[in-house]
Amino acid sequence: MAQVVAIIGTTGIQGSSVLCALCETGKYNLVAITRNTSSEPAKVSKQRYPDVEFAEANTDETESLKKAFKNVEIVYGVAQLFDPEVLAKALAGDLDTEYKQGKNTIDVAIAAGIDKIIYSSLPSIKEIFGGKYSGVLYFEGKYKVEQYLWSKASKIRGAIVQVGCYVEDFVGFSGFSSEDNKTAEFISPVASSTKLPLVDAAKDTGGAVAYILDHFDNFVGKPFKVNGGYYSMQEAVKTFRKATGKPARYVHKITPFVQSGEEIQQMYNSFAEFGYYGGKIDFFGVNKKMDYKYTTPIEFWTNHGWTGPS
Repeated sequence: MAQVVAIIGTTGIQGSSVLCALCETGKYNLVAITRNTSSEPAKVSKQRYPDVEFAEANTDETESLKKAFKNVEIVYGVAQLFDPEVLAKALAGDLDTEYKQGKNTIDVAIAAGIDKIIYSSLPSIKEIFGGKYSGVLYFEGKYKVEQYLWSKASKIRGAIVQVGCYVEDFVGFSGFSSEDNKTAEFISPVASSTKLPLVDAAKDTGGAVAYILDHFDNFVGKPFKVNGGYYSMQEAVKTFRKATGKPARYVHKITPFVQSGEEIQQMYNSFAEFGYYGGKIDFFGVNKKMDYKYTTPIEFWTNHGWTGPS
């Protein structure tokens, strides 16, 4: 009998990717969890996946999770600091808001007798860099959930995914040059030579999670880095030009978004100085063994048919 997998955040980038990938395997009965099953993204998802059960739950509310986790055997969990509701709480002073959501997910899963959980986390910038950058809540909150999961190893088997830098962010931080109004400019606060682990999160998160579920015992208690390799910002822009034939350039610039808070500045400074994973390349060995191939930047531009800012 097919195992039942509950996926949190199925209208978000990671959750929707996992939903799509697991549907394609045909191996699981799926429960798609979203805070509002009547939202437009949820309605679209229901039409696309008519055989999936949709459940309304909020990771701030344990009672709603209890209902959603009924008869579930595996959970995919994720929280997103930059979600408007989560961010509003953090800005109001609740710096543990993301951690609380992750803890709720784990605690309710344990209480429900769920056997496995895969949670989306990130490494601790504070720990990797010896405390130099200690205020990056986006990373630290997720890492705190990861540590809590490990502390419950006797009650639930857990695996962690650490998703790299979204190639999708290039689309958000882009515009046309004011000089000719046709050259695409990709803007970022890191130097053009800085290499980051780029990933098509909307596609590859699900592919990685499907692979982990097929080999779960190999990844219990371990972080699994989801990305195909390191690319400099300049290299990423070159792939856009090659894929589209459109003029483009990289612009190294401190944007208002980065200036908006100390946390954001620390995050990008740490990338520039130490790299996203502290320069670790251990994931290359795992990638070679996978029967799933990550999307390259040039494949991202080609697959999405995106030819420049609108």
